[in-house]
Amino acid sequence: MFARFKNVPAVELLSQRAFRNLFFSNFTNNTGVELRMMAQSWVILELGASQFWVGAAMGLRVIPAIAIGLFAGVLVDRLGGRVILLWERIVLLALAILTALVVMSDSLALWQIVTLSIVSSAVLAMGMPASQTLVRNYVPMNSLQAGNSLNTLAYSFARAGGPLLAGVLIGPFGLASPFFALIVMYVLSAGFTYRMPKDEPVTTGRASAIREMMDGLRYIRSNPVISRLSLLAFSVIFSAAFVPIMPVYARERFDVGETGFSFMLAAWAIGQGASALWISARRDPDRRIPAVLIATVMFVIAVPTFALSTNFSLTLFSLGLIGAAIPIWSSAVMALLQSQTDSNMIGRVMSVYSLSLQMMMLGWFLGAWIGEIVGNSEMMLGGTAIYLVIHLWLIFTSPELRKL
Repeated sequence: MFARFKNVPAVELLSQRAFRNLFFSNFTNNTGVELRMMAQSWVILELGASQFWVGAAMGLRVIPAIAIGLFAGVLVDRLGGRVILLWERIVLLALAILTALVVMSDSLALWQIVTLSIVSSAVLAMGMPASQTLVRNYVPMNSLQAGNSLNTLAYSFARAGGPLLAGVLIGPFGLASPFFALIVMYVLSAGFTYRMPKDEPVTTGRASAIREMMDGLRYIRSNPVISRLSLLAFSVIFSAAFVPIMPVYARERFDVGETGFSFMLAAWAIGQGASALWISARRDPDRRIPAVLIATVMFVIAVPTFALSTNFSLTLFSLGLIGAAIPIWSSAVMALLQSQTDSNMIGRVMSVYSLSLQMMMLGWFLGAWIGEIVGNSEMMLGGTAIYLVIHLWLIFTSPELRKL
């Protein structure tokens, strides 16, 4: 019975010890990240703060991510991805313990939650390029898209499980309980990371870190494909503005409480997981840009639907469609970057890509802020239009990119 599945890319990759540990390391880590995001959003609203502070707790995290992200790429090339990933997991564990103690205290304040969120983002910025570089190290070049999709699948499972776990715990056990679950997730993540095989550095580290960062940026700028793919990735700032609006819609538009909010996040995750599972079961296509365009169209349909919907079921469907677009887009863009980049630059190129994903947090902050000024629906419609224009311009004005 199981013999028919042995040639499925996902099965082939998960049968390899190195990639399997990476998958479960990312799953448990991302479960913690999503659990924390849901729990801290609810804590902020319970403290009486507005949607601006929900967005601030998410969006201001981009500041340390920018400062650290490029340096993280240099460290990955110097020390190897596993070393960086292991230290990231350990520091996140320490921050989870501190957050649980703060939430339990009688003097819990808004600034404490926002500050701890920003610090945790700085740590996450170290781990993202390490994880993406390890995919290239552990996965055959003709299965990169499947490998990236499996990582996205781990994230999807986490996005479904983390918020649901937080929603289930908060009611009967209080606001601090999700943060104790967070500690467990990071312990497991560190354990899986420790079991991964060591990888070899690709640079000697003889040049200064600043010099190596500048070399990486010059490499990206001089390559017409990688430079456009990097710009394409940064456009996610306009696609992410709907995220801080979800708890606001749950409370004010639909009146479904923290349980309904967790269902909204779960619908997003289920769409993402189903799409990632489908991609990981297929061989990599010869061309990847068509997948990027398909995902863009899906997103352009789904976000306006979410923005304007007054029906909770339709809202869940639109979030599922948004989730389904994410693995199609991200697995194709990452596979293009991983396959087009020289091996001695992979850490630095993926750090720039990771930095673009961190910019989503700035999109969350801007979405919450601009939504309060012009209206949430108008903000999301405008951001979607900008996102579409950027994609069409970058792809259709580049003959090299259109061939990939």
